[in-house]
Amino acid sequence: MMKNREVAAKIELIKSYVNSNSGKWVESPRNKAFGENKRQKYQLFQKNPGDKILFKLESGNPLYIDIWRFEEAVTLLYASKGPVKIGARISENYPGISLEGHLIKIAKKVYNRSADIRTAPHIADLLVLADIAEFKRIIPAKGRKVHGVTLKGA
Repeated sequence: MMKNREVAAKIELIKSYVNSNSGKWVESPRNKAFGENKRQKYQLFQKNPGDKILFKLESGNPLYIDIWRFEEAVTLLYASKGPVKIGARISENYPGISLEGHLIKIAKKVYNRSADIRTAPHIADLLVLADIAEFKRIIPAKGRKVHGVTLKGA
């Protein structure tokens, strides 16, 4: 299991990236890794006291992502010892392990609600932008290639 200080060090790399690039337009690295798509550009901001990161989407919509989601993502990726499906589907029926399924399960308990917002693609983007992770195409047990993410050096 990844130690708390290792997770904290990765979170500091994420915060450092956000602070260094705050307000700049960023293109999703998924475009380069998986081909062009209609993924919106976004600006990144760290919200004080530093427990959330704001993705201000090209459409003007804000997406606030709690730091605990990044901590959980890093911990899951470390434990997986290989690529994990990003898994941002409309359906919440996530077969096998996916980053989105993992985060939604936790969020439902944390916030005591029946549904949750999709955050895994943006979390994966920021892990890649901060040079902590890389995207991989993976083939799960049921066939077609899907988008995955893995920690570098894990």
